[in-house]
Amino acid sequence: MESGFLPRSVDPERAADQRLVFVGPLDTAPLMRLRELAAGDAGRISGRLAFMRDEQGRAVMEGHAEALLPLLCQRCAAVFRFEFHADWRRIFVRSEADEQDLAEKGVDVCYHDGPLDVADVVEEELMLALPMAPRHPEGCESILQPAAGTHPFAGLAGLLKRDRRDNRN
Repeated sequence: MESGFLPRSVDPERAADQRLVFVGPLDTAPLMRLRELAAGDAGRISGRLAFMRDEQGRAVMEGHAEALLPLLCQRCAAVFRFEFHADWRRIFVRSEADEQDLAEKGVDVCYHDGPLDVADVVEEELMLALPMAPRHPEGCESILQPAAGTHPFAGLAGLLKRDRRDNRN
Protein backbone atom coordinates (compact mmCIF):
# COMPACT_ATOMS: atom_id res chain seq x y z
CA MET A 1 0.00 0.00 0.00
CA GLU A 2 1.42 3.42 -0.98
CA SER A 3 0.49 6.75 0.55
CA GLY A 4 0.97 10.24 -0.91
CA PHE A 5 2.59 11.77 2.17
CA LEU A 6 5.33 11.22 4.73
CA PRO A 7 3.85 10.81 8.22
CA ARG A 8 5.24 12.51 11.32
CA SER A 9 5.87 9.17 12.97
CA VAL A 10 5.46 5.52 12.11
CA ASP A 11 5.68 2.23 13.99
CA PRO A 12 8.26 0.27 11.97
CA GLU A 13 6.93 -3.12 13.10
CA ARG A 14 3.34 -2.43 12.08
CA ALA A 15 4.44 -0.70 8.87
CA ALA A 16 6.62 -3.71 7.97
CA ASP A 17 3.73 -6.11 8.64
CA GLN A 18 1.56 -4.11 6.22
CA ARG A 19 4.43 -3.46 3.75
CA LEU A 20 3.63 0.27 3.79
CA VAL A 21 5.27 2.75 1.43
CA PHE A 22 5.15 6.48 2.11
CA VAL A 23 6.00 8.97 -0.64
CA GLY A 24 5.74 12.73 -0.58
CA PRO A 25 7.07 16.05 0.63
CA LEU A 26 8.38 16.58 4.14
CA ASP A 27 7.60 19.66 6.20
CA THR A 28 10.95 21.40 6.80
CA ALA A 29 9.82 23.27 9.93
CA PRO A 30 10.87 20.55 12.43
CA LEU A 31 14.26 20.01 10.76
CA MET A 32 16.13 22.49 12.97
CA ARG A 33 19.64 21.03 12.51
CA LEU A 34 19.34 21.01 8.72
CA ARG A 35 17.85 24.52 8.70
CA GLU A 36 20.87 25.76 10.69
CA LEU A 37 23.18 24.48 7.93
CA ALA A 38 21.12 26.05 5.15
CA ALA A 39 21.70 29.64 4.05
CA GLY A 40 18.16 30.93 4.21
CA ASP A 41 14.91 29.01 4.05
CA ALA A 42 15.15 25.23 4.24
CA GLY A 43 14.23 24.73 0.60
CA ARG A 44 12.27 21.64 -0.36
CA ILE A 45 12.57 18.04 0.76
CA SER A 46 10.72 14.98 -0.45
CA GLY A 47 11.18 11.34 0.32
CA ARG A 48 10.13 7.74 0.06
CA LEU A 49 10.03 5.22 2.91
CA ALA A 50 9.30 1.56 2.27
CA PHE A 51 8.82 -0.92 5.11
CA MET A 52 9.13 -4.69 4.80
CA ARG A 53 10.42 -7.79 6.57
CA ASP A 54 13.78 -9.44 5.87
CA GLU A 55 14.51 -13.20 5.73
CA GLN A 56 14.80 -13.35 9.54
CA GLY A 57 11.49 -11.55 10.03
CA ARG A 58 13.01 -8.26 11.20
CA ALA A 59 11.43 -4.94 10.24
CA VAL A 60 13.37 -3.13 7.50
CA MET A 61 13.07 0.42 6.26
CA GLU A 62 14.45 1.47 2.88
CA GLY A 63 14.51 5.20 2.41
CA HIS A 64 15.29 7.79 -0.22
CA ALA A 65 15.21 11.57 0.26
CA GLU A 66 15.84 14.42 -2.15
CA ALA A 67 16.54 17.98 -1.11
CA LEU A 68 17.14 21.34 -2.70
CA LEU A 69 18.77 23.62 -0.14
CA PRO A 70 20.39 27.04 -0.27
CA LEU A 71 23.99 26.63 0.94
CA LEU A 72 26.87 29.03 1.44
CA CYS A 73 29.78 28.28 -0.90
CA GLN A 74 32.93 27.88 1.16
CA ARG A 75 35.11 29.06 -1.71
CA CYS A 76 33.44 32.32 -2.78
CA ALA A 77 30.94 32.95 0.07
CA ALA A 78 27.97 33.20 -2.31
CA VAL A 79 24.67 31.40 -1.69
CA PHE A 80 23.77 28.72 -4.23
CA ARG A 81 21.01 26.13 -4.56
CA PHE A 82 22.36 22.62 -3.94
CA GLU A 83 20.39 19.57 -5.04
CA PHE A 84 21.33 16.24 -3.46
CA HIS A 85 19.87 12.96 -2.26
CA ALA A 86 20.36 10.25 0.36
CA ASP A 87 19.56 6.53 0.26
CA TRP A 88 19.55 4.23 3.26
CA ARG A 89 18.44 0.86 4.56
CA ARG A 90 17.89 0.18 8.25
CA ILE A 91 17.07 -3.04 10.02
CA PHE A 92 15.16 -2.67 13.29
CA VAL A 93 16.16 -4.98 16.12
CA ARG A 94 14.67 -5.49 19.57
CA SER A 95 17.78 -6.56 21.49
CA GLU A 96 21.18 -4.98 21.97
CA ALA A 97 22.81 -8.34 21.19
CA ASP A 98 21.19 -8.40 17.73
CA GLU A 99 22.21 -4.78 17.20
CA GLN A 100 25.85 -5.47 18.07
CA ASP A 101 25.97 -8.64 15.96
CA LEU A 102 24.60 -6.92 12.85
CA ALA A 103 26.66 -3.75 13.40
CA GLU A 104 29.84 -5.87 13.44
CA LYS A 105 28.81 -7.21 10.02
CA GLY A 106 28.50 -3.65 8.69
CA VAL A 107 24.71 -3.59 8.55
CA ASP A 108 22.94 -0.32 9.40
CA VAL A 109 20.80 -1.29 12.37
CA CYS A 110 18.53 0.58 14.71
CA TYR A 111 17.70 -0.61 18.21
CA HIS A 112 14.24 0.84 18.42
CA ASP A 113 10.99 0.23 20.21
CA GLY A 114 7.87 2.26 19.53
CA PRO A 115 7.07 4.98 17.01
CA LEU A 116 9.83 6.32 14.79
CA ASP A 117 10.10 10.07 14.15
CA VAL A 118 10.26 10.25 10.34
CA ALA A 119 11.58 13.82 10.27
CA ASP A 120 14.54 12.85 12.49
CA VAL A 121 15.49 9.93 10.25
CA VAL A 122 15.28 11.96 7.03
CA GLU A 123 17.14 14.89 8.60
CA GLU A 124 19.99 12.65 9.83
CA GLU A 125 20.40 10.98 6.47
CA LEU A 126 20.38 14.28 4.55
CA MET A 127 22.91 15.79 6.95
CA LEU A 128 25.20 12.84 6.32
CA ALA A 129 24.82 13.38 2.56
CA LEU A 130 25.75 17.08 2.72
CA PRO A 131 29.30 17.96 1.68
CA MET A 132 31.66 19.02 4.50
CA ALA A 133 32.59 22.21 2.62
CA PRO A 134 29.84 23.10 0.13
CA ARG A 135 31.02 24.66 -3.14
CA HIS A 136 29.36 25.54 -6.41
CA PRO A 137 29.18 22.30 -8.42
CA GLU A 138 30.05 24.15 -11.63
CA GLY A 139 32.93 26.04 -9.98
CA CYS A 140 33.36 29.58 -8.78
CA GLU A 141 35.73 30.87 -11.49
CA SER A 142 33.16 33.21 -13.03
CA ILE A 143 32.47 34.72 -9.62
CA LEU A 144 36.14 35.17 -8.73
CA GLN A 145 37.27 36.61 -12.08
CA PRO A 146 37.84 40.37 -12.17
CA ALA A 147 35.49 42.39 -14.32
CA ALA A 148 36.47 42.73 -17.98
CA GLY A 149 38.88 45.60 -18.58
CA THR A 150 40.03 45.87 -14.95
CA HIS A 151 43.58 45.27 -13.86
CA PRO A 152 43.63 44.44 -10.14
CA PHE A 153 47.39 45.02 -9.78
CA ALA A 154 47.61 48.16 -11.93
CA GLY A 155 48.11 50.37 -8.89
CA LEU A 156 51.03 48.22 -7.76
CA ALA A 157 53.25 49.41 -10.63
CA GLY A 158 52.82 53.01 -9.47
CA LEU A 159 53.66 52.08 -5.89
CA LEU A 160 56.80 50.24 -7.00
CA LYS A 161 57.98 53.26 -9.02
CA ARG A 162 57.37 55.59 -6.08
CA ASP A 163 59.18 53.20 -3.71
CA ARG A 164 62.21 53.07 -6.05
CA ARG A 165 62.29 56.89 -6.22
CA ASP A 166 62.10 57.15 -2.43
CA ASN A 167 64.94 54.64 -1.99
CA ARG A 168 67.24 56.66 -4.32
CA ASN A 169 66.96 59.76 -2.15
